[in-house]
Amino acid sequence: MSAEQTAVESSQRKLVEFVFPRGIPGLELYRRYLIEPVPDNRLFAMLIASEDPSIGMILVDPLPFFPRYQVTLQRNDRSDLMLKKEQDLVIFTTVTLEGQKLYTNLAAPILINVAQRRGKQMIVPHRCDDMHVPLDTAAGPEN
Repeated sequence: MSAEQTAVESSQRKLVEFVFPRGIPGLELYRRYLIEPVPDNRLFAMLIASEDPSIGMILVDPLPFFPRYQVTLQRNDRSDLMLKKEQDLVIFTTVTLEGQKLYTNLAAPILINVAQRRGKQMIVPHRCDDMHVPLDTAAGPEN
């Protein structure tokens, strides 16, 4: 399932809550989140803390922009997500806005198991140089 399908399915029915059993680094107090699509933009979504809707972040499906982007899940990642089938995994990356430019963090993707409604932010040590990658939305996703 794609990130776009996850966000769209959430918008077509009651928003689905996803549990992050370990929280998200820096937001460990919050464990339950909703994924809400950004209106009129199929690539972006909002991750909103259920416990406090003022806490959230912008997410993007990285694959249209970085088609060769991959993450390798370790046994503990699969266990945390209760992931049995790869097609249940959706990958997002977080987005920051600085002035008029968007950046994404490819070093710490947000992983979602849509079947089990579980999430995790994974830290990818060998991608530390990719924490602040320009997201060229003017050029559009890579083809």
